[in-house]
Amino acid sequence: MDITDVHQLALNASVFWGFPGYVFILTMAFTGMRPAELYALRREYAHPTWPASDLDDEQREESIERYLVEQTMPAIRVQYQHQWKASVLTLLPPKYDSHRTLVIPRFLAELLEMLLDSHDSEWVFPSINDVPLAKANFTYRYRGKIADGRRTSTPRSKGGGRGGTWRPLPGWPTVKAYAGKRLYLLRHGHREWIDEDGHSRVAVESRMGHEIAGVEGTYSNVTPTMERAIMDSLQARWQGFVVTSGADSLPSSPKPLPVDLLTWMKGKVSAAQVSNTPSGS
Repeated sequence: MDITDVHQLALNASVFWGFPGYVFILTMAFTGMRPAELYALRREYAHPTWPASDLDDEQREESIERYLVEQTMPAIRVQYQHQWKASVLTLLPPKYDSHRTLVIPRFLAELLEMLLDSHDSEWVFPSINDVPLAKANFTYRYRGKIADGRRTSTPRSKGGGRGGTWRPLPGWPTVKAYAGKRLYLLRHGHREWIDEDGHSRVAVESRMGHEIAGVEGTYSNVTPTMERAIMDSLQARWQGFVVTSGADSLPSSPKPLPVDLLTWMKGKVSAAQVSNTPSGS
């Protein structure tokens, strides 16, 4: 998975969908969450609200100790997925009951903080019309437009009639690696990234919501050191991208964003350039 393609998807989403779209794409790529889990991500289970907001007393205390006291590791708790059940959109346990905690790189933690500050929805990623994303027919109405590209659209005339649209937008490019394909591939790509970075098998499988069968699975545990290593390697991957892409990675939107994303990205580029400069140079 090419991070440049991922970021272009995020840029396309920011034009079509807004700030939630930009963060949604990057969250999927940097956590490997399943789409239905992202649709159902409630603000109490996302950074920075979680783990202090966890409703399970024992889990909350353990998580605060592990992720805030022992060492600061921002994280998301995968608690639900959204599925239609008897024609009713329902919060269900994640697939295979794979409840899990996903540490996230620092840049993504900052984006999630800004996103939650920008709206008051119970869902981290509200749709364009501020309804649960699972009701928006994401595959048809969002995925294709974000990945396949779009021409600049013109506003519809006041008198109505054919041609034009009520929501005119500038065009954006096709992302060839994902055109006509499922964005679920971002989950597959996340697995490639963490495998490529050499993380332990138990940490990788746990992060993906899988169980290891047999004795290996019984006696293996994910340690905070393993989680820290994943968090740091994902942050390093992002920094390597922004330091080489520079101004080309700056996001844009046809309408004012609820946050100053341009200034934030410039700060990320500058920080990455400093961290990648050898001492004494």
